Amino acid sequence: MSPINFFFEAHASRNLVRLLAIGLTLLISATGFAQFTAYTFPRVTGNQWFGGALGMDFDVNQDILITALGIFDSGQNGIQNNIDCYIYDRDSRQVVASRFFSPTNMGLGDGTSNFLDLVAPIRLRAGFHGSIVAQGFGILERNGNSFSAGNTFASNLNSGGGLITFTGRSRNGDFGAFPTNIDMNVAQYGAGNFKYRAFTPVPEPATLLLAGLGVTIAVRRKAKK
Repeated sequence: MSPINFFFEAHASRNLVRLLAIGLTLLISATGFAQFTAYTFPRVTGNQWFGGALGMDFDVNQDILITALGIFDSGQNGIQNNIDCYIYDRDSRQVVASRFFSPTNMGLGDGTSNFLDLVAPIRLRAGFHGSIVAQGFGILERNGNSFSAGNTFASNLNSGGGLITFTGRSRNGDFGAFPTNIDMNVAQYGAGNFKYRAFTPVPEPATLLLAGLGVTIAVRRKAKK
């Protein structure tokens, strides 16, 4: 193999590695940071100590990934009670995601809620009817309640640009069960919360990396002949 051909083969190999690195960076940037928080609660102390299940309903319009579950942090001073947080399928009343919060496992706060990441993101498909439910609030960690009809306890609702829809209904019920009592307010309670992002069916970065390395090795082997 002539020195000139070897130079161009090696140069092409280096360029391939650079392009692969740039592509992976763009992929991670595009898919890793478009995350939304469903509810923003006011920076207040909760005004109720209801220990049963409190839920807010939402519908999924486009496939999403649930990345973390959260709960309202009364007084923004950390979690003082043992509190369960679930996402239920409203149709089947089955739990599809859950996290447990406690004074020693309270997660990270965003100012009004504390969040714990899911071990692996949960995909909810378009057409899913969900309810974010939290239970276990009490004297030490109070939930919020707007009480008045037509009012919402949340100070902001984020639909992710239409990824989800808030149905206009909240719910309450017994501890340990799907709450079936309906409240006709979109987010009546300071209780459960979640983070999510759009589901994008793209190859995993590791898959792209392996493919790129395979091409690089093939080019190098050819250059050595």
